[in-house]
Amino acid sequence: MSVPQEVKNARHNVKQVLNVLNSVVIGHDEVNTMLVLALIAKEHAVMISPPGTAKTMTIKTLAKLLNASFYSYLLTKFTSDIEILGPFDIPALRERGDLVRKWTKIKDAEIVFLDEVFKANSAILNALLALMQERILYDPMSGAEVPAKLWSLFGASNEVPQDEELQALYDRFSIRIFFDYLNDDVLILKALEARWLNGHEIKPVASMDDVRTLHGYTITLIRSRIRDMDFIKLYHVNVINFVKELRAKGIIVSDRTIIEKLPKLLAAYLALFGVRLENVMEGAIKILPYLARDRSEHEQIKKIIMEGLGEVGELAEKLSRAKELIRSCRLDEAEKILQEIVDFDLNKIANKPWLKPRAEAIIAQAREYLNKVAETKEMLKKLAGNT
Repeated sequence: MSVPQEVKNARHNVKQVLNVLNSVVIGHDEVNTMLVLALIAKEHAVMISPPGTAKTMTIKTLAKLLNASFYSYLLTKFTSDIEILGPFDIPALRERGDLVRKWTKIKDAEIVFLDEVFKANSAILNALLALMQERILYDPMSGAEVPAKLWSLFGASNEVPQDEELQALYDRFSIRIFFDYLNDDVLILKALEARWLNGHEIKPVASMDDVRTLHGYTITLIRSRIRDMDFIKLYHVNVINFVKELRAKGIIVSDRTIIEKLPKLLAAYLALFGVRLENVMEGAIKILPYLARDRSEHEQIKKIIMEGLGEVGELAEKLSRAKELIRSCRLDEAEKILQEIVDFDLNKIANKPWLKPRAEAIIAQAREYLNKVAETKEMLKKLAGNT
């Protein structure tokens, strides 16, 4: 299907947001991608990781890059609803007997970030649930409902909530992102360089209008045909088998998720990265682990997906390994693995035709990296000859 120029422009701008975010918050490319997809899908996401893993910086940077109206607050178990929502208008109460709030910036914020979000008390929980589900601010004291400008709410926490009272809030986050401290020498060096050598003022490179354009295109895609097949049918073929396998292994994926949430997230992936058949499965593979309820389930989903992909899963693992070797400048080892990928016989998956686009995409990437490795080795050879 043809892509409107407005969508192409928005896609370019939002990809630029992602590129800059990846250059500032090093080693969290998948985290950043999922946050951007949440925005495009107009969904909410929560980041769960140890203290000091750049959660706050990530969301603040994202909001700046989009020039979005922004509200941020760090919750504690003592935080009151007045701190989050705003104080009551005392003169209005005295003069007219009206119980009216002077709302904080949360009312007009397009992006809201709440650190330690699971420390919210009952009054704050009631307000947040209404805000996330209906985009209204519910005043727990007066019962008033006020329209809010919220687009996406991002939360952060050091751990998964265990309190039963918090489960409704946790369920509102369609995407749950688990990550740890950087543990790769190359990435740590890049992070040091980004912080101390390459630092620059963060300026907008896109706008929330670009996000709205991609969101509109996302909804259009869900109702469209891709390569002579309805998106919904493509989604069903590429995703539901995985979901059934997850359920068979005891991982809960609700009907609401597979009918309401996941189609939007997958269509958002296509809206950002291109409407191609291979991206349907690529998007499903990348998104499904972020539906997990905890870290162990996240890893379990990834394992189940890789097992379901069979030989194609092995190709993907080989490609990831080759990329790591290239980053570590172990070019000969990387070259050997990349050549194995390029030489893969597609006839091995003839009985699984839905995997072919994924395999072809991996082989194409491997071929590109193979060419780059050859160019790098030739350049190094010439440099060595000149010394």
